Amino acid sequence: MYRIAVAALIVAAAGCATTGGAGSREGNATVTGVIRLPETGFTQAQDACEQIRVVVAPAANASDALGKAMVKASRGNRCSFTVAGIPSNTDIQANAVADAALKCANGAAPTIAPASATAQPTFKLSDYGTSTRDFVVSCG
Repeated sequence: MYRIAVAALIVAAAGCATTGGAGSREGNATVTGVIRLPETGFTQAQDACEQIRVVVAPAANASDALGKAMVKASRGNRCSFTVAGIPSNTDIQANAVADAALKCANGAAPTIAPASATAQPTFKLSDYGTSTRDFVVSCG
């Protein structure tokens, strides 16, 4: 009986030590969207989604990625993405970035821009909030 009580106490103490924590950058907000690929002039349309990353970062430090990102191929020459686990009530920005291996048919690197000219570059998400951000890939 004593051994079981000691084991339970150790498990409880270890569990308390590993949950949460000060300085945790994980959250419960999500950014989703679509990345539209060009219809022509693109050499690697079949695996292009595997070569595009979506980075959600604090507005003050664009290279400090937040959350867990996933980009996958979708229908109609598009990629869909989800970035989950983003801290809420924080000024953030979302950007799509192509790997260096992704090329247009003319050999140039593609450009990726927000699909909406009116999209705010910096935004905040509420607790359990979701924002949709779409991007367009262009060649030439």
